[in-house]
Amino acid sequence: MMTTIVLCILLGIIFLAYHTTYVQISTVKLAIPSIPPLTLVHLSDPHGRTRFWNGELHKLVNAHDPDIVIVTGDLTQHSGQLARVLNELAKVKSKDGIFFVPGNYEREGGRFHKKVYSDAVYRSQKEAWQQVMTVLENEGAVKEKDGSRIWIYGFDNSIYGNEQRPGQEIQQANLTIFLAHSPNIISLIHNEGLKADLLLTGHTHGGQIRLFNRTLGAYKHFHVGQKVDQFVGVFGISRGLGTSRLPIRLNCFPEITVYAINPS
Repeated sequence: MMTTIVLCILLGIIFLAYHTTYVQISTVKLAIPSIPPLTLVHLSDPHGRTRFWNGELHKLVNAHDPDIVIVTGDLTQHSGQLARVLNELAKVKSKDGIFFVPGNYEREGGRFHKKVYSDAVYRSQKEAWQQVMTVLENEGAVKEKDGSRIWIYGFDNSIYGNEQRPGQEIQQANLTIFLAHSPNIISLIHNEGLKADLLLTGHTHGGQIRLFNRTLGAYKHFHVGQKVDQFVGVFGISRGLGTSRLPIRLNCFPEITVYAINPS
């Protein structure tokens, strides 16, 4: 009897570990006229996790030979993990760069009792991010690709109220990508009538625990994955990579999203 109980507990632990640490690759094919074939990889919410059941993060990303990598916040659970996460991201091979917008865990750390970082700590961490990625805090970046112009604009909603609309829209862009940590940014986009081809966000973790394909608890009003939107073309919400509060996932695997635009 005792052996059976121990075996059941062990199988349960393995089951949860698999759901929590096995990364699924979600491939989304998009047709966008006037730009060359482009592979964009979206990462979000690692919360300090860089190694997974099926491999190291940089190897999982590099396998897709990305042109652009997007990271939408919450790199760590606490600041002590930052060096390890950035070392991992530095191994990512992205032809045209890695672009980052901060999340709420860039402003505060801890699993149950969060500590708000001082402005000095935040600035110090930002300097570290900039060694590896292009940081977009209510800023845009333009990339030229085979004669086409790609405009990437990052909203800073690491603190709600920080986000600002673009000061000047790039009218000549062949592809416009909006980034934000929280999908709540869609309200500002709709209210301001802003236009893009793609909006990438994270923050919700897909709920972390899903039953009958439904999110439990917070964020259940948001979709998981991609949704067509009249303002931003495709509105993507990543399930993310790590966990917050509860250190487990159930029926909500960690996710890397690969956007294959005009694949040959």
